[in-house]
Amino acid sequence: MPLAMTGCAWLAQHQGALVVAGGFLAMLVLAVAWAMCGAGPGACVAVFGFAFMLFVGPAMGDYVIDDRGVRHGAVIGDVSTYRKKHGDGRACTVVTTDTAKPGAYEVDDPDGCDDGLREGQSVTLVVDPEGWLKPRLSSHVNGAAPYLIWTSAGLLTATESFVLYGRLGRRGLRK
Repeated sequence: MPLAMTGCAWLAQHQGALVVAGGFLAMLVLAVAWAMCGAGPGACVAVFGFAFMLFVGPAMGDYVIDDRGVRHGAVIGDVSTYRKKHGDGRACTVVTTDTAKPGAYEVDDPDGCDDGLREGQSVTLVVDPEGWLKPRLSSHVNGAAPYLIWTSAGLLTATESFVLYGRLGRRGLRK
């Protein structure tokens, strides 16, 4: 189950239909675990397993973009704002300058386009060579945060503890 949930979390990092596929597969895995463990422990398995998926996906994405990401010199080409539910959002068009064929990438708020950036400013862009993860500015590429690793480990431990507890109860060994 932990490997299946980790795979579903990795699928959910990509935009588009794979988010739905990852979520559907995760719900399928958690429903089977619920059925195998019984109602009480199964509900805990489902809750902790889903929370595990929510934390381990971003942790893996942060680790991969830090480890495998290719850094390019770039220039901010355009800065635009848009309306969000809670205030204004920012999106930047970043153009690479150190490649034979300049490429343009969109970077938004969570990936590094903040208030301090202006058109024509030099930045470092980090791109996943396989195109799986969205590009980010180097100021937002720090590797996996320790709290994500520890939270993922705690949620995995809790999930597996409830699986063990539920399976022991099904076999009549729990008193």
